Amino acid sequence: MKLTVAEIERVILYEVMVDCYTEEEANMGWAIYMEENVNFPFEAEYFVKMKSGKNEWRKVSVVNSQTDPSSFDGGEWYVEIELDEFIVSAKLSELRYIKAEEETMRALQVWNHKDRY
Repeated sequence: MKLTVAEIERVILYEVMVDCYTEEEANMGWAIYMEENVNFPFEAEYFVKMKSGKNEWRKVSVVNSQTDPSSFDGGEWYVEIELDEFIVSAKLSELRYIKAEEETMRALQVWNHKDRY
């Protein structure tokens, strides 16, 4: 279910930023929101650069958050993905075609608007 801009703004104001007065408190609000609302694993595509020079988008399983909520600085959110037999760190922004349960998709929509606040 795609959220409207008004719904996203309501979530940001009343769930993420509520009672936040400093940048550090806002970062903690985002970290807690993501930790509580993104459920693993989920599927996505990740762009892989190969030694042979061939590059392609690969289906991956996003298995965990790599970002530590206690030290989140408001920048990128990092996740761990299964790529072949490896666990690789990736920026959430480097993923596309995400397929996840509704709560996770909702949280990711809200996350994509974070730079506006």
